[in-house]
Amino acid sequence: MKRTSLLFLLLIVSATAVLAQKATYTVDTKTTSLTWAAKKVVGGHEGTILLQQGTIQVEKGKIVGGEFTVDMESLVCTDAPKVAGHLKNEDFFDVSTYPKATFVITRVDYKQAVPTITGNLTIKNITKPISFPARVVSLTDKTLEAEAQVKVNRLDFDIKYRSASIFSGLGDRAIDDEFTLNILLKGAR
Repeated sequence: MKRTSLLFLLLIVSATAVLAQKATYTVDTKTTSLTWAAKKVVGGHEGTILLQQGTIQVEKGKIVGGEFTVDMESLVCTDAPKVAGHLKNEDFFDVSTYPKATFVITRVDYKQAVPTITGNLTIKNITKPISFPARVVSLTDKTLEAEAQVKVNRLDFDIKYRSASIFSGLGDRAIDDEFTLNILLKGAR
């Protein structure tokens, strides 16, 4: 009986240790969704962009880190396909020079009901800290799904084209400085 109890205790301790270990989930780039939306005085545009690769670190059931690479050349404008060419040129993201953007999680704050992710976003070889709320939709020992809405100020990355903050007299040709990324990440171990 003592031997069975000891074996059972060892199994419980081992299982607890495995769950407490840091686990890395690889983002499934085929099922992950990144959509964007940008506004201007009259209307706006929206589209998609592809995640090239990514990993998320989880410890004790909580996201504790992650690294992501976005393929800027995959940028698509779904409501006006010709706009993508302009977004890819030097006026905006200059993807021939800067084909990738990256995000590295540096901290996750769990003080609120919805965790706040903080990290370094790099666009056009300019790195700026950014924070946003993110929600874990599901987390198992094999899969992870999380979602977030991220506001990005393009001026932080030297994207000034038709910014009313920089240029006066643009009237209804002005483009908002912020754009929104809607992210649905899916990963597996």
